[in-house]
Amino acid sequence: MRITTSMLNETAKRTGIPINQPSLLSYINNESESGGNTLLDALKNNNKVSSTAAANYKKLQKSADSLKEQAEKLAQTGEESFLEKIKNSENKEEAYQAVEDYIQHYNATLSGLSKSSGTLDQYYSMMLKDAVDDKSEALEKIGITADKNGKLSVDTQKLREASIEDIQSVFGGANGLAAKTAFIAEKASDNAAAGTESVSGQYDAAGNIKSYLAGKFDFFG
Repeated sequence: MRITTSMLNETAKRTGIPINQPSLLSYINNESESGGNTLLDALKNNNKVSSTAAANYKKLQKSADSLKEQAEKLAQTGEESFLEKIKNSENKEEAYQAVEDYIQHYNATLSGLSKSSGTLDQYYSMMLKDAVDDKSEALEKIGITADKNGKLSVDTQKLREASIEDIQSVFGGANGLAAKTAFIAEKASDNAAAGTESVSGQYDAAGNIKSYLAGKFDFFG
C-alpha cells in the first residue's frame, strides 16, 4: 500500500501529533542536512551490506565444509585409511593432490574468516594459523610454507619428493594438523550458517527489509 501525505496527516490527527511537523513521508523523500542521504538511501545501503554479508557467510560455510571433508580424509589412521592405502600402491599422485586440495580449501576458509569482523571468526582464524605454526617445520619438509597472513603455498616438486610417511607425520592422527583443522573448520562452518540465517532472516525473498517501516513507524496499528 502506498503511503500518502494525507494518510499520514490523518494519522497524526488521531494520535495528537502536530500536523505541521515534518511527516514521515517528507523525511523519507527529503535529503537530511548532515549527510545528504535520505532514509530510503540508508535502508537500501544497509540492504546491500547485509546481502553481501550473507553471501560471504555462505561462501565461508562452503569452503569450511570442504576443508573439514579434506582434512578428515588426511587425518585417517589404520590399514584402511586413505594415506595408508596409497602407501602400499605404486601411484602416490592421489596423496599429493589431496594435500594440494587441502591447501586450497584451507586458504579459502582463512580468506573467508578474514572478511568477517565477528569475534568467533577472528578466533577461528587465529586457531587455524596457530595449528599451522605448530607444524611449520614438518610442513616445510614437504614443501609447504605460510606467509605473514597465514596463507599456505606449496612447492609441488618438493611435495612430490616427500614420502607418504612424511605426509602422515604432518597430517595424520588425532594430534596431526588435519584433525585440528577439521575441528576448527566444523566450528567455522556452524558459525557461518548461523550468520547466514541471522542476516537472511531480516529480509524477504526479494531482498527487502521485512516490515521495517511497519515495525518502526506503525501509525496504523
